[in-house]
Amino acid sequence: MNAQAVLDFIEEIGVLKNLSRTGWRFRGIKDAESVADHCYRVSLLSMILADVLTEQDVPLDVEKVMRLALLHEVAEARIGDLPFPALKYIPEDLKVAGERTAVESMFERFGPLQKKYIQLWDEFEQGASIEGKLVRAADKLELMIQVMEYEKIGYRSLDNFWVNPWNYRNFDDSPLIQEIMDLLYQRRDDLA
Repeated sequence: MNAQAVLDFIEEIGVLKNLSRTGWRFRGIKDAESVADHCYRVSLLSMILADVLTEQDVPLDVEKVMRLALLHEVAEARIGDLPFPALKYIPEDLKVAGERTAVESMFERFGPLQKKYIQLWDEFEQGASIEGKLVRAADKLELMIQVMEYEKIGYRSLDNFWVNPWNYRNFDDSPLIQEIMDLLYQRRDDLA
């Protein structure tokens, strides 16, 4: 791998700074967060959750957690942000295959690191490891925190996020995550 490959990748991934999360735009949120905004907070949340679990003697690799969090949305620089309702028309396996092809292509000039980064991305997608499950939960938890923030400033078209079980996958694996969700529910009740 060379400097050109690194620079080209970083420039391409910069698209995520200006790519709004599509689901928010569909719900009329004009200044919706970008994919990069989401990724930053998922990474911070993943780090904190991993550190708390490590303090509780849960055996996990915090570095891997951070790598998974940083890589989890890279494909969106090529295929865009497909919101949940799109899965009604685009089967999830087709979406994942497209994302995987994008990821493979994005890292093709990375030499031996290509395989490493693709394996990490796959680990997040499959959510089979404790680290993958943690980052997947942090990804959804960050989504729900963002829902709450949009509701606080007056958006009221977001009820379906609270009832969609897709947004709670992997929450059962951590009492702390469930506690945070309980706090979000309580704060939402306080808004009413």
